[in-house]
Amino acid sequence: MLYIRADGNTDIGMGHVMRCLSVAEAAAELSPTFITADEGCRGMIEDRGFRVIVLNTDYKNMTDEPALLADLFDRDADVLLVDSYQVSVAYYRALTKLVRVACFEDMGIAYPVHLLVNYNIYAQGLARNYMPPRSENDAVRTYPDRFLLGAAYMPLRKAFQEPSSYVVGDSVTDVTITTGGSDPYFATASFADALINDGFTGALFKERKLRLHLVSGPFNRFADELKCRYQSYEGIVIHERVKDMRGLLSDSDVVISATGSTIYEISALGVPMVVFYFAENQRQGAEALEKLTDIVNAGCFAEDGAAVAERVTQALTKCILDKSYRERLSRQEKKLIDGKGAKRIAEQLKALGAAGII
Repeated sequence: MLYIRADGNTDIGMGHVMRCLSVAEAAAELSPTFITADEGCRGMIEDRGFRVIVLNTDYKNMTDEPALLADLFDRDADVLLVDSYQVSVAYYRALTKLVRVACFEDMGIAYPVHLLVNYNIYAQGLARNYMPPRSENDAVRTYPDRFLLGAAYMPLRKAFQEPSSYVVGDSVTDVTITTGGSDPYFATASFADALINDGFTGALFKERKLRLHLVSGPFNRFADELKCRYQSYEGIVIHERVKDMRGLLSDSDVVISATGSTIYEISALGVPMVVFYFAENQRQGAEALEKLTDIVNAGCFAEDGAAVAERVTQALTKCILDKSYRERLSRQEKKLIDGKGAKRIAEQLKALGAAGII
């Protein structure tokens, strides 16, 4: 069996759970079961058809979990995939005594697991971080046995795994703003206000030529305020509990997105985008996109939201005025992702489970 340890809530969003759901769907023959700290994301996982074990613990404190899980696994055949920023070397050392362990990792930190996956576009540059120095004491596990790096292992959701037929339009009429599963700093409102009040984009709103689509994620603590501010505003549409994200993005001329799993979905479609980020773990993705493509990285909203909103407005204005720029972004994005990452990871997890006794 495949077990998956991941959490999703207002504080950390849904990125961990969403990418693990993609792997679970690709590895359905392994009867995936999710393990979560609390009930926060249970409904979403069960809606996708997977069993959930709730530990009733604090997701920020995973130290005691190996003891709670000791009797759950068949150490000769099961695999545990862990996706969390709350882990430690000691945590993984304890788990690898119980089961074969794989993990997602974003920051270039080596962990003593059987398989480490960093699917980010900047991951190849971190390869040395995961390799033990020649002086490493083999008796003390510190580094992964194996690692998989790069966007070839990006576990896109099933809806985004099919080839895209997106075509850049002659003009920009629909702009989508998405901040992921949550919006910890209410960036959506800052962007919407900046665009409405800007001399150029604001004029387009008044002429009713530009529509803003605001995505309110499942853990958006500002969802009610968002509706109070904008639901009666002509030219602004609020989207909650989005069932067809591919359709929404495909109908967009430009997407303003937080750097997370969504940027890879947007890239797979080839929709021109502007990116920003909230936290350090998202910074490398934003900077890599800026380096590899002509996408504008508007910066860290948590540090200076007003400056980020201004750069977003400027970048959107460029997209509106220059179709050739949008076409260039679309071509560059499509080259980043092929949509087969979840299947590749599932194959590696199956092989790991077949490897036998730890």
